[in-house]
Amino acid sequence: MNDAPDVTAAPDLASMARQAAFLLVQGRADAAAALCGHIQAIDPNLETFGAFVDLLIWARPRERLYPLVRALVDAGFANPRSFDLLAATAIWAGDIPAARELTSPERFLSITRLHGPDDPDLAPLVAELASGLEHYDRPGDRSIRMGSRRNHLERSDSPVLRRLLDRLWRVACDYVDRLPADPANPFLRARPAGLVLKAWSVVSGAETRHLPHLHATSWVNGVYYAEVPPVVADVAGRPGWLRVGPAAGRGFPAAGCGAGGWEERWIRPEPGLVVLMPSHFTHETVPLGCDQRRICVAFELHPAPPGQAGHSH
Repeated sequence: MNDAPDVTAAPDLASMARQAAFLLVQGRADAAAALCGHIQAIDPNLETFGAFVDLLIWARPRERLYPLVRALVDAGFANPRSFDLLAATAIWAGDIPAARELTSPERFLSITRLHGPDDPDLAPLVAELASGLEHYDRPGDRSIRMGSRRNHLERSDSPVLRRLLDRLWRVACDYVDRLPADPANPFLRARPAGLVLKAWSVVSGAETRHLPHLHATSWVNGVYYAEVPPVVADVAGRPGWLRVGPAAGRGFPAAGCGAGGWEERWIRPEPGLVVLMPSHFTHETVPLGCDQRRICVAFELHPAPPGQAGHSH
């Protein structure tokens, strides 16, 4: 019988996440951050981060977790999932100013218009975005449900797509340039030296929705709306709308404008509208609920590899 360890076996990332949480509870933030960084190198989306959070909540009352998570972030584990957790622990601790440091929509949520309804590129752009689609029913690794995507738009040679990405890149750079320099703010302190844009189109039908999610591998993300159906005018049901705010089950309600530590915003899509936000901002969409179509482009700003920035092939 061969008792040698199987060196080819996949690492147990959930166990590693729990070990990192134990290190943090013991006051070893540097070691916890290093282990979390190792997990992230294996799984950039940090799908097992929930095991880390669960153990922290088991080991300490959640209203006492903020200093621990702040120490983890300050030790270098700074990314959308840790920022999301830091904001939640601040609210649990009753430190609303610390939470709003990361969640303020007035400071970080941008809604601008790229063009009007008569833009000459709009018709060919819509046709391009609705081609080459891949359908997603209920994928385990994505938030989309019952919708279609055209992935990797940044790799396309299509002139109309290149023009769109040029325009989105300029809007995104304007957003980043407007952000203040604030070394005390974990999100702003984590600003990458260079950025690269990645994008995909989403074609939504009657049942399409996105579950509450954040973008774990990027620094900023956004959405541009190309085609919007008439049903979005229903302000009561909000079909096809974008909700930006904390998911249910976090132990605190989403606050209205100006109240609480984590506010929500509802955004009605319009052709030409561009929404930008930090990648730790949780968001979701509402199904259209009828036989109409909405087309948008989701995009992310990632840290650029050395010598690369923008949205080139």
